[in-house]
Order: sequence, then C-alpha cells, then structure tokens
Amino acid sequence: KPRTTPQVTPPHPGRRIMGCGSSFRTDPSDLFNRNLTLKIEEYVKDLDEKKKSKRRGSIQAMCMMFPRVRKGFEKLRQGYLKLEDAKQKGIEFEVLHGAKIFDGFEKDKLLEYINESDVDSNKVIDFREYILTLSFIFFLHPNMRESYDPPLIATYNIVARSWCSFDIEKKGWIQKKKAMQIINGNSKNGAMKETIFTEERFNEMDWDRNGEVSFKEFFLAYLEWSGVEFRNDIDDD
Repeated sequence: KPRTTPQVTPPHPGRRIMGCGSSFRTDPSDLFNRNLTLKIEEYVKDLDEKKKSKRRGSIQAMCMMFPRVRKGFEKLRQGYLKLEDAKQKGIEFEVLHGAKIFDGFEKDKLLEYINESDVDSNKVIDFREYILTLSFIFFLHPNMRESYDPPLIATYNIVARSWCSFDIEKKGWIQKKKAMQIINGNSKNGAMKETIFTEERFNEMDWDRNGEVSFKEFFLAYLEWSGVEFRNDIDDD
C-alpha cells in the first residue's frame, strides 16, 4: 500500500475535468480522453501480442510497482528543471512550446497537449503536468517513442496496464462500481479493509465526484500514490 494517504490536488473549480455522467460526450476534453484511451488500449494490446500473453493486474500488483514508477518518472525532473521558472514554480506555456526537446513535433498539437495538461488552468506547467504532456505524446504518437529512454518506456507500460486493468469495458472511463468489483474480486464477501482502501483511492481520483474517472484523473493520482514529488509541493512546505 502507499506509505501515506496522498492528497491529490484538485484542479481549478471553474474548469471542467474529463469525464461526465452522461454517455453522450461532446466536451473537447471528453473527446480527447476517449481518443487517448483508445490509443492506450491499442498499445497494451500490442504489448500482449509481442509477449504472447495477456496480463491483468491486481491492486496489490499495482501498488508493488509504485517504486518503479516513481524512479522512472523522476528521470524527467532534470529536463523539467532546465525549463522551469523558479518564481513561477513551473514552465510557462511559451517556453515549453518552444523547447528544443519538441523540435520537429507539430506545434499546434503540442499546444493542445499543454493546454490539456494544465489542470489548474494557470498557464504554467508544473512537474506533474509536464509528465502528463509527455505522456500524451508517448501514447498518441508511436513514432515519437524511440526518443524515450527504455526505463521510461517500461514505466509507461506499467501505467498503461494499470489503466486497462480497471477500464475493462474499454469505455475510456473507470466506473466506481466496476472498480470496486475488480479490487474485491467480484466477491460478495470482499474484505472490508480492501473495500475502504478502494473507496478512498477512488475518491482521490474522482475530482468532480461524478462516479467515474478519466485517464488524466487516474494518471495524476497514480503519480502521487507512487511518491513522485511535485516541486510546487516541496517549495510550499
């Protein structure tokens, strides 16, 4: 289990997060999330075909991977700090948009991903949002994956498998009821301790309290559970 009960920082209250109660989704962020999760499903399917196996992780297995996830994403911090404005406690949109690491990448797409990553709508990208931006590129643009280090690719493999373990109906959102069933093994006699753990973790992900979680909500919560430190949090302590 995680060392502590993490507090996932919610986004700006005025901004709508990916995921809504209706099955009819027209919000741009919802459509972005659906396209993203379809690509993640394809990615995991390709992994399974290459290894000639199909893995379905458990909550225990996912928790055991937290140290590896933290170590993998921490490798991105050095690149982030080279671009960060210490006073702003993040990277300004213009700086990230013009960064050399994105040379050759479609600028309009990059700006779309930066905007989608800016969960607090402050036009400044902190470390978690930086990781999120790179995640969008990794999953949505297979041709860019060669530029990612093997340990980082392995980290994305863990995250993608973890997501698909919960989104078993391939809807692009994790439903609370379904998540509870998965973690309790679909047993009516599921351990109470495990159930409490599930509810706490699900509520940490479900920022808009609509009973379902988008990939972005899942991913940012996953980072905190893994112990990835956000520079803003460090500075504010």
